[in-house]
Amino acid sequence: MNNAPLDVDHLADRFADVAESIAEGVGGTPTLGEFLEVVGWSVPSDLPYPFEVAATVNGRRYVPADASRVPELADDVFADARSALADLPADPDAVAEVLTLVLAAGRVPLADLDPARLRRLTPVTKRAARPKPGDLLAIPVSDGYRVAVVITRNRFGTALGLFDGVTSDGRAHARVLAAPRRFPVYTEESLVKSGRWRVVGHDEGLLALFPDSPEVYHEPGSPVTGEFGAAESADGRLRLVDRDEAVAAGLSAGGLGAGTYRQTMPGARLQTVLTDESALTDESGPTDESGS
Repeated sequence: MNNAPLDVDHLADRFADVAESIAEGVGGTPTLGEFLEVVGWSVPSDLPYPFEVAATVNGRRYVPADASRVPELADDVFADARSALADLPADPDAVAEVLTLVLAAGRVPLADLDPARLRRLTPVTKRAARPKPGDLLAIPVSDGYRVAVVITRNRFGTALGLFDGVTSDGRAHARVLAAPRRFPVYTEESLVKSGRWRVVGHDEGLLALFPDSPEVYHEPGSPVTGEFGAAESADGRLRLVDRDEAVAAGLSAGGLGAGTYRQTMPGARLQTVLTDESALTDESGPTDESGS
């Protein structure tokens, strides 16, 4: 984004192309809500993400009448929107004002209203709320975002269920959500509160993919952790694990496992670990999950 003078006519043409891409993806002209949703998922990192605006139409707040079809869209639509947004200033109010002018130009086709009826767009300011079980988090990595679901909160910290794969735009694509990791991690919530990790959705159905109160593993080598290690519940009960579980969890298990076990870590450390994993995956092939 930049602060150079803007050519609204040129931008109107660019965003008309975005609307056409949306229409091709969903099989029909987008609604105002769908157009704004795509824009909101496509802003660069110097704006709140996802970027949300409230639309006022004929003196009333706009509310879409039907369910959004945006989850059906592939990544190329969002790439088109990101390209169009690159010329806008890095300020939420200015972006909302420019989008209002672009829509008023009448070149962006909308299925549910005449753009001339749109009075204004206003950025929606949200305070960072404490994440709830079922909230989906977008964790930035070098080439996009990793997705996690908040499972629970207990004395170990905030438990996250992780999914393999990287999304370029932070959306929780169906293919990513189909690849849950077996072992959740515990972390703290400072990066959620700061806005670095964004809540990008909510799906309590995903909680069934993970233990409702994940255990924390302990390495072997003490009288209470046994030959292969032990798992501790949030209420303090220890359970000895067998060789196979120890190896799967990454415990050293007397030299049998990988010794890579990491389950409780600060948010910044977790983000670094996920970024490093992403870099290693990039060397062996692309992982971006497009579409649904």
